[in-house]
Amino acid sequence: MPTTTCRLIVTFSLFGIFIFGLATGAEAQKPIIVQTNAAGDNVHLIDPTSNTIVGEISGIEVNHGAAAAPDGSRFYITNEVDHTLDVVDARTLRVTHKVPLSGRPNNVAIRNDGQRVYVAIVSSPGAVDVIDTNSMELVKSILTAGGVHNTFISPDSKHVIAGSISGRNLTVIDAESEIALWTLFFDAGVRPMSFETHPDGSTRRIFVQLSNFHGFAVVNFDERREEQARVELPTIPEEERHAEFLQGSPSHGQGVAPDGRTLWLCSKVNSYVYAYSLPDLEYLGGVHVGSHPDWLTFSPDSKYVYVANAGSNSTSVVSVETLEEVTQIPVGQVPKRVITAVIPAATVTAWSTADAGSSASVGREALDYKFYRDQVEPIFVNKRGGLARCVVCHATRTRFRLQAPPPEGATWNAEQSRRNFETARRMVVPGNPLGSRLLQLPLAEAAGGNSFHPGGKHWTSQTDPEWQTIASWIRGSRN
Repeated sequence: MPTTTCRLIVTFSLFGIFIFGLATGAEAQKPIIVQTNAAGDNVHLIDPTSNTIVGEISGIEVNHGAAAAPDGSRFYITNEVDHTLDVVDARTLRVTHKVPLSGRPNNVAIRNDGQRVYVAIVSSPGAVDVIDTNSMELVKSILTAGGVHNTFISPDSKHVIAGSISGRNLTVIDAESEIALWTLFFDAGVRPMSFETHPDGSTRRIFVQLSNFHGFAVVNFDERREEQARVELPTIPEEERHAEFLQGSPSHGQGVAPDGRTLWLCSKVNSYVYAYSLPDLEYLGGVHVGSHPDWLTFSPDSKYVYVANAGSNSTSVVSVETLEEVTQIPVGQVPKRVITAVIPAATVTAWSTADAGSSASVGREALDYKFYRDQVEPIFVNKRGGLARCVVCHATRTRFRLQAPPPEGATWNAEQSRRNFETARRMVVPGNPLGSRLLQLPLAEAAGGNSFHPGGKHWTSQTDPEWQTIASWIRGSRN
């Protein structure tokens, strides 16, 4: 069994995490969370010390995967519109090269020496494109059995692992010869993967998420090279689950913490992240985050998990110790891939924070529970002329499920209010009132609301005091 000390080498390259010493040289280094926005044209850079946005890469439309040079000099972003690998200078945050690819890219990985970048090509027939980072050229396309959704580099940097949804397989490629070694087929498409190592740093097991399976498969990487087991994630009441826009992946996004002690996985259907101990895979607990969590990464000290919430346009910060969400940071449109990079501290200091700072402050103040309980929750039981109270419908049906109505003149107890809070936050986008279904649906269409709400239109104008109260909560007010 690996010791704790040995496990410190686990997954240093997992999902683009590059932790090569934060202050061992003359130049101080700083970790940065890199959040791509799949339906946007920008990438947000988050300081995990303050949980604020400190930089932004703009102009890369439909950016998918991200990787960072080990020395922190560059970011590599896949561009689904131009079918290129966009190379970004970390100092200026500007694209310096656009490397043409053999097809439409998805995720990307980088070798630990920074000399090779491996791009998943999802276009048929499927391949892993190899980019030489010195010449900035595509030097090879390694064909695979089906379009590749995700590429990863093993923790010891000896293997490239490509996962195919259409081909229902993972392919292991030798990183030195860049030749496919073996392929393992499944009964479903292969989604994200993460890796556990032996004491010498070589790969022991691969954890594999599969299409239409709410959990993960455990694959023996050694001689047998076969699936050993499957683990299902916990379930929640059916009325609390999200069945829409899952894209065949109820569970998508996972990672082994840098200290090698825990495995974390996203549940899109539940809006949770779940933790398991390693190596025994004992269930440790779950944390409710934003809507449609799609990917995750870690702070270098393994104390926090950063979760990309594709349905909430936010990044959740989760405490590993307490199993609680610390905050949600508003980011761009449909955030998905998120990685941890290590950048020279001087580079980070030079980034402009004027515009990003205001957005980040919303994240720190967003969705305050006390404000919700004192001022927002009473709105759900308010009586209005000609309209049923919100709680009458929403305590018995619909996705926005409130607790049973309290007695006349009473309020919900603390536990009930906390559950209502968790339900309400699924209906909002922190920092964006008009982008939040909680305010869109009951608002008259002429005032900017949706065309239909089964419970009727409760507000005819955005100036309505109730609408403004909820909007203040969503914006992050504590006053």
